[in-house]
Amino acid sequence: MKIWELGSTQLPLTTTKSSSEKTTDSEYAKILAETIAAARTESEQIDEAQAQLDEIARLQAELTSGSAGSSQSKEVSIIKRFKPDGSILFLTVEDGKIVQSFRKKPHMTVVADPSAPLTPSGQMAVKLEARPQLDLAGLLM
Repeated sequence: MKIWELGSTQLPLTTTKSSSEKTTDSEYAKILAETIAAARTESEQIDEAQAQLDEIARLQAELTSGSAGSSQSKEVSIIKRFKPDGSILFLTVEDGKIVQSFRKKPHMTVVADPSAPLTPSGQMAVKLEARPQLDLAGLLM
């Protein structure tokens, strides 16, 4: 049983024989009754506020489950990582798990190599080198 559920008649008050102690007990009883009444009203206010919060939480759950439950949308994102060798790594992530990965290698171009010896025909040697070329379609992917 809660303290605010006790009625004023159920309060354990002691009865004494002298008149001076009766006035002290009655003052104590008044203060105790006021404190219990204040605690009861505060408890009722807290219960009302809790009921309102529960109702708000229920309505919010209905709204979020109604919109997300009908479409079952998943979070999908594409992450692009530029590697030191010039390649680009595309990661498709769905709900925190990698679903697909794709690596695009850099375009290699022919470049003259002055440090290499001449070819037997007397021409300068060539080598393949990764040159940065902006491929807009690849970057928009």
